[in-house]
Amino acid sequence: MRKTIFRRGRVAAHPLVRGRLTGLIEDPLSWGIQVRGDLAIVVIDGELDFHSAPGLIGQLGPEADAGRHLILDLAGVRFCDCAGLNLFLRLQQRTAAAGGSLHLAAVSASVRRVITVTRLSDVFPVAASVADAIAMLGGEAVRPGSAGAVSPVPRRVLRWNRVPGDGV
Repeated sequence: MRKTIFRRGRVAAHPLVRGRLTGLIEDPLSWGIQVRGDLAIVVIDGELDFHSAPGLIGQLGPEADAGRHLILDLAGVRFCDCAGLNLFLRLQQRTAAAGGSLHLAAVSASVRRVITVTRLSDVFPVAASVADAIAMLGGEAVRPGSAGAVSPVPRRVLRWNRVPGDGV
């Protein structure tokens, strides 16, 4: 005996709706890029997934191809899947080919877990903060106190609920 999961008929109380969903779904990812000389700091907030990664690679691709040192501030990233990891790998390849580098800064616990589980923690340089990532560069991109020094990037405070037993 076969069971059908979906009903083929239409209930009068729930007529078929045709059209596009517009204005109902917000863009789950936002970013800001601050460029100073050979250094680009990118503050990312939201969910880095299959839907949002192409837009970010489109914006960061020219910065990577210019040979800049990219620092991705991931403190506001709530979710990251394989598309986000692919974005990191592609950016790292493009920056290295152009003479730059990629550094991940202020990585949230959920993103850190994805990086650790996929064993990419040795591939990406990870710093505790943007200032630490700049220090990891050894002053090759921006020297402290110079006219091109990067000031701290203001960050929005995000709150989320932890799930008990999540391990985070």
